[in-house]
Amino acid sequence: MRKRPTKKVAKKRQAKVAPNSPAQSIQSPMPTAQTASSQKPIDNLKQNLSGKRKAIFQILDDVKKVQPDQWKDPNEVEKLAKNFAGKLGLPVPEERIKQFVNAYKDATKNGPNANVDDIVKKYGKNVDGDTLKEIKKFVPKSK
Repeated sequence: MRKRPTKKVAKKRQAKVAPNSPAQSIQSPMPTAQTASSQKPIDNLKQNLSGKRKAIFQILDDVKKVQPDQWKDPNEVEKLAKNFAGKLGLPVPEERIKQFVNAYKDATKNGPNANVDDIVKKYGKNVDGDTLKEIKKFVPKSK
């Protein structure tokens, strides 16, 4: 029988430093993550959601279980929003949740013909153009 060659596992190479060398005392600058204030809001959201795959699938499962009547009740939507933020481990201030619920009420009171630009102008003071474009991808076009 012929032996199969074993796979080589790549190891990270680390620079070897001699003891007591000057390079040892000088720390190389680590790349720092941008602060939330210098990042675009959509990039900040994407960064916060990275690594939350399991929680996102749990939330999608929960959304499937929500009855149509529950979506009509703003209090129920508020509970769901808080629950989802909690599952994602995202700290969302109460004021932001209320702002979301008010925007939700306005968006749903006129049926599917809500104007995204008007709602963002009224409730989304920190929404930038890129984020608005992302939001519009998920909103059906008005007839």
